[in-house]
Parts: sequence; C-alpha cells; structure tokens
Amino acid sequence: MKVELLARIIVFVALVLTATSMLCESRNQCESTPEQQGMDSAVLSPGLREIGGQSKGLHSLIVARNGCVVLEAYWPPYSRNQKHYLNSATKSVLSALVGIAIQEGKLHEDDFVLPFFRDYVPQNADPRSKRITIKHLLTMSSGISWPQTAKGENASVEMDKSPDWVRFILNRPMAAESGAVTNYSNGDAHLLSAVLQKATGMTALGFAQKRLFELMGIQDVAWNTDPQGRSVGSAALQMRPIDMLQFGLLYMYHGEFDGRNLVDTKWVESSLTAHVKIATAGGPADYGYYWWLYPERKLFEAWGGAGQRISVFRDLGIVVVMTADIPQDIPRSPLAARVYDVVEQSVKSPRSLPENPSGVSDLNRAIAELIGR
Repeated sequence: MKVELLARIIVFVALVLTATSMLCESRNQCESTPEQQGMDSAVLSPGLREIGGQSKGLHSLIVARNGCVVLEAYWPPYSRNQKHYLNSATKSVLSALVGIAIQEGKLHEDDFVLPFFRDYVPQNADPRSKRITIKHLLTMSSGISWPQTAKGENASVEMDKSPDWVRFILNRPMAAESGAVTNYSNGDAHLLSAVLQKATGMTALGFAQKRLFELMGIQDVAWNTDPQGRSVGSAALQMRPIDMLQFGLLYMYHGEFDGRNLVDTKWVESSLTAHVKIATAGGPADYGYYWWLYPERKLFEAWGGAGQRISVFRDLGIVVVMTADIPQDIPRSPLAARVYDVVEQSVKSPRSLPENPSGVSDLNRAIAELIGR
C-alpha cells in the first residue's frame, strides 16, 4: 500500500514538474524544468532530502523563476485547487489595496483615521488618537495599546470576542504618541481594512475582486469578516497557493501584470522600503507597509503565522510560496531559511542550462519522499 501511494505521488509530481506543454495557469505564469530557468535539479534534490523531517506541517511548496513554476508540491490531503488561509500574509494584500485606493485618489497616506469613524470616537478620546494616520496603521505605529502575546493579555483574542471590532479598537487606550513606537498589532491592520471600506464603499474583498483579483484571473478566493461584515484586515484571506504565487509575481515585477500596471510602482517600492523595525522571536526585522524585509538575503516576504509565506528574491527572479500548519513558526524561521538556502544554491545561470532528465527524475523522487512522510 505504501509503495502504491509513493508511486502515485511520483507520477503526480512528475506531471507537475515536466508538463511544459500544458496550458499556463495564467498569462504571467508558465511551468518549466529547473534547468530551463538556470537552476540545477541536482542541487534541489539533496537539499530537499536534507530538509526531510523539518518539513512536518508543510501543506504546499512552490518555487518559480522568471514566472515559471519549477517545483510544485502538496502534502496530502492538500492540492492545487484547495484554498488556504494566509493568516497575517493577508496584510500584504491589504497593503496593495490601500495603494490602489491611494492611486485612485480615494485615500492619502497622511489622512487622519478618526474622521472616518465619527460615530465611534468617544467624547473623552485621547488627543493623541486624533493624530493617527493611514501611514501609522501601515507601519504598526498607531500608538494604540495592543498587547499581543501567547501568554498574558492578548488584545487580538479580546477583539475576536467583541461585538464590534472597530469600536473595540478605538476604545483601546493610547500607549504612545502615534509614530513614536512600533508594536505589531492586528488592531491597526483591521482598522485599516475598515478605513478602506469607508473610502471605497466596498469591503476589502469586494475592492480586491474588482481592482486586483479579476484582472489577474484569480477567482477562487474568500475572506472572513467581522460581525459588521468588514473584511478582517489582519488575517483570514483564503487563496490557492498557485494564486499566492501570482501576487508574489505582481510585486516582483513592480506592480505590473501582463503589461498592465495594477499597483502603482512607487507604492510597491515604498511598501518594500524599511520604515520601522519589528521585534520577533528570531531577532528584529525591517518592516515596510505590511511586508517583512531581509536585505541580507535581498528578500521581501508576506508572512503569516503557522508558516504562510510569499517570498520574493527579485534579483534572482524567484518567488517561493509555502503554506503550512506549524504553530511555532516565526518570521525568521529556520525551516524557511533552509529552503531558501537550497533554492538560492540551485541557481547557476541567468540563462537555461543543458537539460538533465535524470536530475529531474531524481527531483521528482525527492519531492515524493518529502511529501510522503
């Protein structure tokens, strides 16, 4: 039975990796062998085998170079056609939507937040709250008190239980002057989603469908809401991993998709500029507008808890997508770092390498062994 299952997995992975004649998933994406994109299968195979037991909890792994998928694997029961929660990687998509709204003149980075919620602002509101801007929300520096730890007080958990999340956020005390302190906050992100809805007249999901997803051929999405029907800004977007790849490619290509600029290039670059540092268990990390930045790797990343990643190595033309259920995952993850090492080491040339059928076959086997564990 185990041999039969392994055989089926090998056949599936082989089809994914070698189906260069298949129709592309979209106009910005193709499928290819690693060698056709200047990557060495003989480096990928032992690297994946070395990862081995560390991969427990992974649900999918996709590697693309130059817009072409060179590796695509799913751990049963997950598959290409199954949506996955992005968790906090949702924030990066929200950032793109805010950029589009700004491009359309519906929002400005220096807009104050409270005027969008006049009915919600308490009469005795802290004067500092009146100075919160869109940019403060994008950089997790609103100053609103938001403890968010696994142990002790967790404002995110309290918000989830409240009857009106926006009212809950605005009723929180101020802990600092806006812009003075950076504190990772799901409250800031959800408040930004509510602002976007006020500015556009559509939920973040509705705006995304009209201004982004439909234009990219992305159809199978879902986005959970708060009790008032607002898209959850901090998390809860669901996409297929192959569509998460599309979003990564959009940012790799400076906001352009199929020759059309969907997100303003200046906004993309501003989003990928370090505005603050966020404290993490793996050490402080540079943070843009809801993007994690690792200049030492020339990497920018949409990250979500439990191992959701859209990782872009623009200089190498590579996007890596991972979905998972790894509760202990952190932004600076040892598993992700090892995957990135393997992918980077496999890059040998900006041009195609000689075909290596035996190397591709061994890569198929390595992936089958990995997902068959």
